[in-house]
Amino acid sequence: MKKLALLLFLTSTILLISCSSDDDAPFVVDESLIPGEWTLTEIKSENGKITATVGVVPVSGDYSVTGKDYTAKATFTESTVENEPNTVVSSGGFTVVATVTIPMQDPVTEERPVPEFISNTAEWTVNGNSLTIKTEVETISYEITALSAQSMTIKVTLDEEETFQGIDFKISGDQFFTLTKA
Repeated sequence: MKKLALLLFLTSTILLISCSSDDDAPFVVDESLIPGEWTLTEIKSENGKITATVGVVPVSGDYSVTGKDYTAKATFTESTVENEPNTVVSSGGFTVVATVTIPMQDPVTEERPVPEFISNTAEWTVNGNSLTIKTEVETISYEITALSAQSMTIKVTLDEEETFQGIDFKISGDQFFTLTKA
């Protein structure tokens, strides 16, 4: 059970790796609203499911992820030079709180600090309602689910298989990050 919670934590800290969208009619993103300094104010999950086989026993349950102790900031800058990329620089982190609930067992909650929201300086682009951030080591796509002059919510949909301590886990669900303009 603790292995499930720990794996969920590890996956939630790298959840910025994959994203897909099932929305049929995404709203139109006004890219001009993105440049500026944003503060991470909320993390939440929806429809979190986790399954594994521990020994010979199949185990399945639900998970939820929230955050606290937010110090993460991200500054999005739009390039003013043709053929130069837009950049994003971040600082600070947060604490992720992951809870796994398996039927007929007490929920297990793990808290872990995440020291960096986005690693180092990165490039950003918008295509439709997809915000893509490219670092030196990975390219991450988020679905922008809400955007105003003061608030932006981005979503990552997980549908992954991970191996942790010799146990194969399947994790699925939506993770939402809400940022507020400073």
